[in-house]
Amino acid sequence: MVSLFLYVFQRHHHPVLTVDPSHIGAVPLVVGSPSLTAPLVMVVCAGANNTINDYVLLYNANDTSEDLQFAEKVQGIWTRQAEQIYTLFTTLLYFTKSAVWRIIVVTDSKATFQKVLDISSHVSMHRLQLEHSPLWLPENQPQLSQQQWRPCVWAKLFLAESLPNEDAVVYVDTDVVFLGPGEDLWWLLKSLGPQQALALAPEPQYQRDQPSRPFAGRVGLNTGMMALNLTRLRQLDGGGLGSAVLRAGMMTPSPRHDQDALNHYLSLNPHLLLEVSSRWNFLPSSCFREAPECTDCISAGITLLHGADMSFFRVIDRKVLRSGYLQATYQTLTSLRLGQDPRLVLVRLQRHLAQADFWAHIYPCSNNTGLTYALTLALADAAMAISLHLPSIRV
Repeated sequence: MVSLFLYVFQRHHHPVLTVDPSHIGAVPLVVGSPSLTAPLVMVVCAGANNTINDYVLLYNANDTSEDLQFAEKVQGIWTRQAEQIYTLFTTLLYFTKSAVWRIIVVTDSKATFQKVLDISSHVSMHRLQLEHSPLWLPENQPQLSQQQWRPCVWAKLFLAESLPNEDAVVYVDTDVVFLGPGEDLWWLLKSLGPQQALALAPEPQYQRDQPSRPFAGRVGLNTGMMALNLTRLRQLDGGGLGSAVLRAGMMTPSPRHDQDALNHYLSLNPHLLLEVSSRWNFLPSSCFREAPECTDCISAGITLLHGADMSFFRVIDRKVLRSGYLQATYQTLTSLRLGQDPRLVLVRLQRHLAQADFWAHIYPCSNNTGLTYALTLALADAAMAISLHLPSIRV
């Protein structure tokens, strides 16, 4: 797909919008409302630190990237999660063509689910169909709930056990925003081979971590987006992905992150994996020089932007992301409202991204030189469709 809008930044970065009518929008990968049969799933835990002002912590902290105590405080704070969930819901509905979304919310309590319901009511009462599922972890593994990383972090690996009536799901972390039609993620489920049971995108951070850790795929895998065939996962030892990981001894050494354990397991069972490009889960580390090239980020646009490890908020990242591409995109989308003209949203985002270009020498996106284009492609197509009165996304 080629962008339908051309932007020229003149002096002072004032955008001039010009239309190239020779291009047309891409054919949708998925039509209808696929989440009605294979739901979207998210895991939400309110945590124990709801009274702490996380924004004060973030702005007053020094280099806290290695401070586990700080991370535990911020990761469990509800105000940050609430903003992210609201932005997730808003961007999901803004870019989708699906009339309705069925979303299963796995939570630590009914009170937490009610909080998520309250957030959804401020976005759309009729297009978001939220269902509650209680958190499920094996009783013989108390270390999984010790919150060594963040509440409920392991729950995503036990969806085959906790959702026995579902054949397939698409899971996303709550710190993601949609930049294109969310239903396109269901194309990954259709793309699984006969033996494959899950689709994940790269996590290049594994190439820089010391000491090195076992990883699957080309450079490592990130669990912030997972397209899961639960029926196939139930055929694994123990009846599910998480149980298979535990039975294979991947909890050693302890404590171990769920993502580390899954990478180790999949490195030994690569037949289960469909590795997809960063288009489906674009991370800050997707800009590392070690990251695989993402050609379809440019040709089709980034679908999901992931603020992993609090990168939308952390003070250590704000030094390079305050005016950076990912931070600018997230901050623009936090103020997004359904019904806003995509032409206006696009102009505002392009202006912020143009300012970010000034800092590109500090935070280069080594393998994605067309990052601005990739971040705005779906918005550009929606804006073009409105200008030419073509069928487009629901806005």
